[in-house]
Amino acid sequence: MGIKTGKEYKESLRDNRQLFVDGKLVTDVTEYGPMQGVINTISGVYDQQHDSAYKDILTFASPATGDVVSKTYLEAKTEGELGQLSACYHLRTKTTFGLMGRLTDFMSAFLMDQVCALRAIGKTEAADKAQAIVDNCRENDLQVTHALIDPQTDRSKDDAPNEAVRVVERRDDGVVVSGCRMLSTLAPVANECYIGPYFPRKPGEEDFVLAFQLPMNAPGLSILARQTYDNGQNAFDRPLTTRFDEGDAILVFDNVFVPNERLIVNGDLEAYNGIMQYGAGYTGIQACTRSTMKLRFLTGMATAVARMNQRDKTPRFQAAIGELVGWVNVAEGIRTATLVDTQKRIQAYSEGKKAVVGDGVSEPVFQTASGYAALNFLFPLVNTKAVDVLRLAAGSGSLAPTEADYNRDDVGSMMDRYLVAQGVDSKGRLQLLKLAWDMTGTEFGSRQGLYERLYSGDPERNAMNWFKGPSTNDCESMIASFFSEQ
Repeated sequence: MGIKTGKEYKESLRDNRQLFVDGKLVTDVTEYGPMQGVINTISGVYDQQHDSAYKDILTFASPATGDVVSKTYLEAKTEGELGQLSACYHLRTKTTFGLMGRLTDFMSAFLMDQVCALRAIGKTEAADKAQAIVDNCRENDLQVTHALIDPQTDRSKDDAPNEAVRVVERRDDGVVVSGCRMLSTLAPVANECYIGPYFPRKPGEEDFVLAFQLPMNAPGLSILARQTYDNGQNAFDRPLTTRFDEGDAILVFDNVFVPNERLIVNGDLEAYNGIMQYGAGYTGIQACTRSTMKLRFLTGMATAVARMNQRDKTPRFQAAIGELVGWVNVAEGIRTATLVDTQKRIQAYSEGKKAVVGDGVSEPVFQTASGYAALNFLFPLVNTKAVDVLRLAAGSGSLAPTEADYNRDDVGSMMDRYLVAQGVDSKGRLQLLKLAWDMTGTEFGSRQGLYERLYSGDPERNAMNWFKGPSTNDCESMIASFFSEQ
């Protein structure tokens, strides 16, 4: 089949799924008003693949069929191929301004990393199944999401809670699963969902050791979506909410059948725990590209608002925005580093190695994971800082009337006289302030802030995992070296 059009994507969503949202059961999401905006945005991304100006950047010939398919599935290995993949991610995230963290680009990378990891640890059968799922997603241009986290019943424990997705029946042709997984961003408007590991499992938890992918309309699957934020406001007053509210959902499995061909891991602890450790790094490239694009967008927004109200002439805001610009350049450097790290990891795997380690003399000892470290620590910090700068640059001006108010002659005339800015008329000023408010003050903006902080999982757990990594001992060894030289 190859790449879809936006119209074909919309049609693919008419699948009689069981979506519960805003107190309603929605079986045809394309007819549900609050989700029209994000569906139209994703449709535009599909149509962009057919645009002659972008087609070479966004697509390539399928290695299986020769059809034109999304380049997000390019299994890049060389420097040139990785450059092509990075350019594709860059354009797609630029189209959505980095505001859609789980546009299917992320899962394209994630699924390819899964195949790579399983091959690296010698799990050939599981890798072949994972590759078949990648092939299906690529050839049918599916919108895919994931749900990796167990229910929040007792966060003080690492054990799998009883409510987590687990096997309740084993059959010759597959397994039957029940339980819950969260938090599946994009689930209301995705075609399929991947269920797999995030935290490692332990011996005795084999019934929870599962990795599989199913359509969103699988019998017995319920999608419990969070409240929608697009409540019919116009695009002037809610320019971001009306386009990019991608949704989040809890997935509940009630005796859902998973056929063997969709079941990647079933009880194999080594395979389950290895998936997240040994990917090539495509996920890091995509995620760093997306996070960098969002930082660029926030920095641009803060700059535009500051120039509009003349705050850009004050040392305080010149310094604040200048720092953001500096972080943009750091972020771009990390994005480049993820390409280098990925190429080194691919080379190591081709030589039968499971890790890339320098000798500490000719090159540093490192984990080839600069992008993942940035996703855990840097991007949550600097994107939060950028929102704060934007909020202060806009000030109380973002508490503004609506477009409907401006369109009243008696109100609009007063705004034209009193609410102006240098080089911007009152309506242009209002539009920019509405953009700032949607990013900083609305439900959409609040969710963006929370999402960015938790984008790569629990911050404390992530930090503990880095503490357990080899770089800790490498850094500490310098102290012994210091004293040995005295």
